[in-house]
Amino acid sequence: MRIKRSIALAVAPLSLLAACTSSEPPPDTRPLGNVTQAPLECDLISANAIQIATGLDDYKAFGTKMDMGRRFESCTVSEKPDQEDDRGLMIEIFEPSPTSPEGLENTKVSAQGKDLPGGLGPGFAARRKNEQDQTIAFVYGWTPDHKRLLSINIIEGAPGRDSLADATEFFRQLKPILLDKPA
Repeated sequence: MRIKRSIALAVAPLSLLAACTSSEPPPDTRPLGNVTQAPLECDLISANAIQIATGLDDYKAFGTKMDMGRRFESCTVSEKPDQEDDRGLMIEIFEPSPTSPEGLENTKVSAQGKDLPGGLGPGFAARRKNEQDQTIAFVYGWTPDHKRLLSINIIEGAPGRDSLADATEFFRQLKPILLDKPA
């Protein structure tokens, strides 16, 4: 009886250790927070939200600087050249929209896009592959007259993140600032 008990006591910690060393990281369910809160990249996008959504601690950001009366046009975030993965974020506002209403509908159908949640449309969220076969979660949203288009793209790769949900959250928070305000 003592031998069985000793074996059980010796095996129990190994079972616990095996359970704790799963190869899958736990899902990252942290909310993005305020995507326009300082410190800012491209004079608009929160550095903290970028780090959470992309999984990048070390990155470069470039885009429109909103000084001297210029309006926001774009912000591109990518890994620094010395890193292996190619993850990132791109936010762009187009005026006029480069895509016709028919073109947006065709893109939605071909990408199997889903309409944006209530109150955010018109627009859709979907996934696509780029030339490097990376999956990109993206949101396209536009003004009812189709004159302005806001595009959010996140290259998927942040461990445990739902990049499509993050792209939609970026859109939700940036829409009133970039799309709803008169040009």
